[in-house]
Amino acid sequence: MKKSKTKTIPRSTKEQVSIEEALQFLDSFHQMISSKDEPTKMISLRVPENILRSVKIKAKYEGKKYQTMIVQALRDFLNKN
Repeated sequence: MKKSKTKTIPRSTKEQVSIEEALQFLDSFHQMISSKDEPTKMISLRVPENILRSVKIKAKYEGKKYQTMIVQALRDFLNKN
């Protein structure tokens, strides 16, 4: 079996990211920080009940939707240096 000619960027001894994946990430990151988001996509995510309950309570207190707060937390994580 031939080896793939896709170049990879070392991430760790067990994981590799292809150049295509890195470029896709950079493109997605650029789109994320631009003013217009892409349409949303439904996902399934397992979250401990106490964390989800806390997010929902905080969202209600702040008059926001809890899913919007979760998306903002993901944005904040990605924008962190």
